[in-house]
Amino acid sequence: MKLPKIDFEKYNYPLRTLLLGNSDTWQAMSAVIEDLTQKQFAYQYTQIKQRSIAQMLDHAMDTQYGFYTKKLVMGEDLPPNLYKKPVKTVREAQKRIAETFQKTVELWEKLTPEDFQKEIQTEWGQVLTGELALFQSITHTHYHVSEICFLRGLGGFPTTAMG
Repeated sequence: MKLPKIDFEKYNYPLRTLLLGNSDTWQAMSAVIEDLTQKQFAYQYTQIKQRSIAQMLDHAMDTQYGFYTKKLVMGEDLPPNLYKKPVKTVREAQKRIAETFQKTVELWEKLTPEDFQKEIQTEWGQVLTGELALFQSITHTHYHVSEICFLRGLGGFPTTAMG
């Protein structure tokens, strides 16, 4: 799957760096799910309460777009989840990734230098700038990339997509 093309050279720091990192992360997410079956998307490890792979993917998209970008950085109300039901197919998952990635890029492009520099305090007391919040949204997504790799191994359908 290819994400929407971005001309990174037209952006300056910090947006350029954030877009580069975000592109890498969502390409990695796409790679670790690209060969999953419908049954594998629904896989949950039974020994602990945990999201399915499909639910993790939706959670990662909702968290970056809704929580970090719209709520924390833009100061808006937390929007509803982007999708009502978890994905079932690779094609559907990759379509959602591309759509959400594009929506997120469009929001990030509208941010001002003040948005990146402003101080934000989370509900749990963490203080960070807008730039750091967006960086955390990228690392949060990549955490779930790793979690999906781990779950695939536990489920008996490992991937070599991440090396």
